Amino acid sequence: MAGAAGAAARALEDDPASVACYGDDPLVRLDATHGLFVELFDRAVVPQYGAVLGRLVLGVAGMLLPGTCVGAVMGPYVGATLSAPVPPVGDPSRPMVLWATWAAHDLPEEHWHIGPVGVEPAYQGTGIGKAVMGELCRYLDDGGHVGWLETNKERNVRFYSGLGFELVDEASALGVPSWFMRRDPRGG
Repeated sequence: MAGAAGAAARALEDDPASVACYGDDPLVRLDATHGLFVELFDRAVVPQYGAVLGRLVLGVAGMLLPGTCVGAVMGPYVGATLSAPVPPVGDPSRPMVLWATWAAHDLPEEHWHIGPVGVEPAYQGTGIGKAVMGELCRYLDDGGHVGWLETNKERNVRFYSGLGFELVDEASALGVPSWFMRRDPRGG
């Protein structure tokens, strides 16, 4: 799990949401995202799919169980968080603005929330992400589960669309766009 959290943190360290939440220092962003992913993997992300080389995790695709995603956790705090002044970069509550925005757009029906998904930067573009997401999608299909995710990079919308996800909503928080995508299970 530690290797998966590290791979996800390194993959998402330069994500626009990470920059907006944690600022310009890449080490601060790496530390913050790693801490978040360690907690998620320890607490809620199951099942998890990964690509490994020896003992190194090169890519990871995780899911949050129904009822444990940001919508369920942040739901009661959405209104207060979004109506309060936006905390400055460096304030530990700043990411809550982003999470509250995601929660406000969360799918109201039961779903498996996809994420984190990431591939070590040096291995991006080699097919690892598609492979681990393919396994995750097979799990969704086999169980008849709806998948839901948000992404902050427009190029990821095309990537996830190729895996059967459909764009259903968009929003912006902290100056960062978020695209919300849904995937219905495919029959086998």
